Amino acid sequence: MSAKRTNHLLFCLLAMFWGGSFVAIKFVVREFPPVFGAMLRVGVALLILTALFKISGRSVRVPFKTRWKMWVAGLFAQGLPFSLLFWGECRISPGLAGIINGTVPIWTFILGIAATGLESFSARKFSGLCLGFFGIAVIFYPLIAFGGTRGEIFGTCAVFLMAISYAIGTLLNRALLSGKVQADFRANLYHQHCASLAFLIIVSAMLERWPAPRALISSSPALVSVLYLGLFSTAAAWLIYYHLIREWGAVHASTVTYLVPIMALFWDFVLFRNTPHVSELIGVLAILSGVVLIQFSGMRRKTAEIKSAAA
Repeated sequence: MSAKRTNHLLFCLLAMFWGGSFVAIKFVVREFPPVFGAMLRVGVALLILTALFKISGRSVRVPFKTRWKMWVAGLFAQGLPFSLLFWGECRISPGLAGIINGTVPIWTFILGIAATGLESFSARKFSGLCLGFFGIAVIFYPLIAFGGTRGEIFGTCAVFLMAISYAIGTLLNRALLSGKVQADFRANLYHQHCASLAFLIIVSAMLERWPAPRALISSSPALVSVLYLGLFSTAAAWLIYYHLIREWGAVHASTVTYLVPIMALFWDFVLFRNTPHVSELIGVLAILSGVVLIQFSGMRRKTAEIKSAAA
């Protein structure tokens, strides 16, 4: 198989792994406390990454001045958003959680302008932002106006906070993997998982009652889901994503975001028979359209820069 076809296959697998994670989380939170479930996910992923790096002889040692930055990035890229996502999915459907996850590029763009000034602004990107916020409003309005329960509203808010946390983690990782720091992505992955696991252990131990070991083993759907989340949706997914960034560039690789909500809705319907509401379908179309406008502007700008440099 050619390298081009391999990369396209990996791209599709990545969309399936991340899209399927929202359904797998639903199985987990039905049996285990939410933050405890997130802790298991990161723990499994860390064990797999440690074994892979050990077998391949990859060193994950980094100076402390870089390591603490990885820890902070890990809290925003995994620890905090995972806890919010698992908690939120106790109250909303996997499909809706996947739709909200699609807003990550919008929040990344907004924070990139506000906090770093690295993002440029244009009429096309402004239109994308307006479409994105229209989609968010369409999702929220029925919950508020037509009797959504308090749990649904809080769950939706928690998953939106997850998306904002992911956006912060994305910007922090961008700084770590480029510019003056240029940390190795494998060491970055390893230390972010370590920091996230430590955070989740502390939060879960403080706020939740852990299930007995026998309950872990006896709950087959939840256990299989945890293994899926750790192996495919976390460890393998991040390795594939960084591979695609090296092969295609960050902007092209990030277009996987367009497919994740669609895959989440598909698996939610197949496994739970949850039919998305009309408002959710309108919301996901508006959000994805906004993301396309924002990303397309970035791709056009990058192409122009490359042509200018080659001239």
